[in-house]
Amino acid sequence: MKSDDYSAKSSQQRTAFAAFIAILVFLLMELPIRLVLQPDPWLLDAQHWYFYQPQRLVIELVLVVVLLAVIRFCYQGVLQIKRSQLSLLAGSMLASALLFGLLETEQLLHSFSAGLWLWLAWFCSGFFIGIGQELLYRGLLFTSLHRYMSLGLATAITTIIFVIAPLHSLRLWQYLQQEQFTVVAILIAIYIGVSLLFQWLRNHTGNVVVPALVHGVGNAVTWVAVFA
Repeated sequence: MKSDDYSAKSSQQRTAFAAFIAILVFLLMELPIRLVLQPDPWLLDAQHWYFYQPQRLVIELVLVVVLLAVIRFCYQGVLQIKRSQLSLLAGSMLASALLFGLLETEQLLHSFSAGLWLWLAWFCSGFFIGIGQELLYRGLLFTSLHRYMSLGLATAITTIIFVIAPLHSLRLWQYLQQEQFTVVAILIAIYIGVSLLFQWLRNHTGNVVVPALVHGVGNAVTWVAVFA
């Protein structure tokens, strides 16, 4: 009996430690690292170092590798995708590419004139950024919250933080200062909608791989259309 109690206590301690590490990394990534290395590109001058390639691509790749290592340490199970989910993954990735492609059709067509290297650099940069966002929100944050609260509450909190964190709030604040209230309302609706979509994929599949790749494809199309 004492052995069982010890094992249960040890398991609880490991769970608490993993959640602590996950939340700590989330906060580091979303506050100092995001503000310094991943500022909102829509708010930057065209000459900002953010737009230097291949520097941007290397930064995003390194951050994704770090996040994968942290998730593997804390919640390895969420990186495992089932073979039966591959059709859902393929269909969702295609739908994401088509949706974001339709939203950015004109700019996307013009982006090919940037040259193959620059086009690929921004496509991959956007892809890694989208993956990184899902590893942070649906990987580290949601999984940690769900260990201590219901699925619905963890989903709601993750979505709220997704909207108000530096990832999006700085842009919303700028538009509010310019009294562009309609734009703010539209952006909030979009952020909530895509967050719930990615969250549904996370809940439905039980892993973060599917929403990460779907988000990555949509982000890649947007980034190459806007920045290439």
